[in-house]
Amino acid sequence: MAASMDSMNSEEKKRSVGLCCFSLLGLVSTAAFICAVYSYAYCDFATRYIELTEGTDPNTVCETSGFSTDLQPVCEALIQTHGVGFEGFWVTVPVDQQVCFPYTQPTPIGIVTPTFDTKFNSARALSITGIVLGGAAWFTLMLASCCPLDQARMKGLSCYFFLATLFQGLSLLLFRSNVCDVGFFSAYFSSSTVDQVDFIESVSCGLSTGSRLAISATVLWFVCNSMVPMVVVPTPLTMLGRGQAEPAVAAAAGTAEEEA
Repeated sequence: MAASMDSMNSEEKKRSVGLCCFSLLGLVSTAAFICAVYSYAYCDFATRYIELTEGTDPNTVCETSGFSTDLQPVCEALIQTHGVGFEGFWVTVPVDQQVCFPYTQPTPIGIVTPTFDTKFNSARALSITGIVLGGAAWFTLMLASCCPLDQARMKGLSCYFFLATLFQGLSLLLFRSNVCDVGFFSAYFSSSTVDQVDFIESVSCGLSTGSRLAISATVLWFVCNSMVPMVVVPTPLTMLGRGQAEPAVAAAAGTAEEEA
C-alpha cells in the first residue's frame, strides 16, 4: 500500500512538472515566433555603415547623379548610414522620420532594383523557412488545449524546433552577402559597375533590430527544442468538459479500487 502510494505520488509529481513545462513551452515558443516574424518584417535587419571619401558632399553627389528634388532625400539616405532588411531598406527622412523603402526605386535612369547575390537570397529563404517551421510547431501547441495531442506527436515537434533553430540562425548569412559591399546600391547612381561609386570609401554591416530579434528567436527555438522531452501534454479542455478525468486522477482511482 505504502509503495503504491509513493509510486502514485511520484507519477503525479512528474506529471505536474511536465504540465508546467508545457505551459512554459507555450510562452517561450510564442516569444520565439514573434521575434522571428519581426526579424524578417523589419527593414533594418543590419545597419549599413557608410564612410564617404574625404570632401564628398551628399547633396552634390545626388545632384550630379540627376536625382530630382523629390528623390533627393532617398538618394542622400542611401549614401549615409542606414538599415537594410530582406524586403527593403530603412532610412531617416527628412530629419527624424524613419521610413521603410522597397529596394525597387525610381531613379534618373529608370526603375532600378539592386542585384542580390546567392547569400542574400539564401538568408531570406532560410529566414522564411525558419518562421514557417517554428510557426507550425507553435500552432500545434496552441491547438493542444482543445484537440488531442499524444506524447509521440509532442516529441515529433522537437524536429520542427530544431530546424527552426538552424534556419533562423542561418538567416544571419545576410552579413556575408553583397548588401554589405560598397557597390550594392551602385545601380541607383549609374548603369555601370561598382568602381564608379568613387564617393564611398568603405561599407560595413553591424547588428540592428532585425538581426538582434533573429538571434533572440534562434536562442528561444533552441530552448523550446530542449524542453520538449520534459513536456507532458494536458488533457484537452473539450475532453474535460465531457467528464473525462486527467490520466493521473484516473490512475489514482484505479489503484484505489485494486487495493480495496
